[in-house]
Amino acid sequence: MASRCFLITGRSMLHKYVAPILLPTLILCVQLVSFLTMPLSVRADIASMVGNEPTVAAPTYNPLSGPSYPIAQNSYFTDDSGNILMFVNILGQVARQGQFIVRENADFATILALSGGPVKEANLKKVLVIRHEPDDNGKQAYVVNLKAFYKKGDRSSFIALKPNDTIVIPEKGISLAKISQYSSIISPFIYWYYIIDRNNN
Repeated sequence: MASRCFLITGRSMLHKYVAPILLPTLILCVQLVSFLTMPLSVRADIASMVGNEPTVAAPTYNPLSGPSYPIAQNSYFTDDSGNILMFVNILGQVARQGQFIVRENADFATILALSGGPVKEANLKKVLVIRHEPDDNGKQAYVVNLKAFYKKGDRSSFIALKPNDTIVIPEKGISLAKISQYSSIISPFIYWYYIIDRNNN
C-alpha cells in the first residue's frame, strides 16, 4: 500500500514539475537538430533574416521646407516648427534662377543670397518686382533700385515681399559683353567694306 502511494505521488510530481520543463527542452532540441542538418545556404538565409530588420533613415529636418501636401502658391504656409513661409520667384541676371521657399519677412538680400547673387551684366537700378495679385491700391509692379544697397548697404529702397512675388533682374543696356559680341559680328563686314572700297579706288 505504501509503495502504491509512493508511485502515485511520484507520477503527480512528474506531471507537476518535470513535464513543464522536459517538454519545451525536447521541442528545442528537435528544432536545433533540424536546423543543424539543413544545408549551409539555407542556414545562412535564415540567420540573415533573424534580427536584421530593414532600417529606415530618419528624415533630415529642413526648417525652410514646406508641407508635403499641395498648397496655393500665392499664400503663406507653415513648417513643422510654426515658421511662416512663402514662395518667391527670381528671374534674370542671377547665378541661379528659380523658385525659392523663404521666411515671411525675407528681403531682397536674402533672396539674392539664395539665388547666388547678381551676375556682372545685372542692372541693379531697375529691378522689377511683379505681384501675383495687385495691391490694395491696384499696383502690380514695382521698380526697385538695389545699387545703393550693393554700394553702401542702404536698404531704404527695399519693399516688403509677398507670396509668389517674381523678382526680375534685367540686363544692362550696354555692357562689355554686348559690345564684344556686336563687334565680333560687325568686324568682318567692316573688313570686306574696306577691301572693296580700296579696290574700287
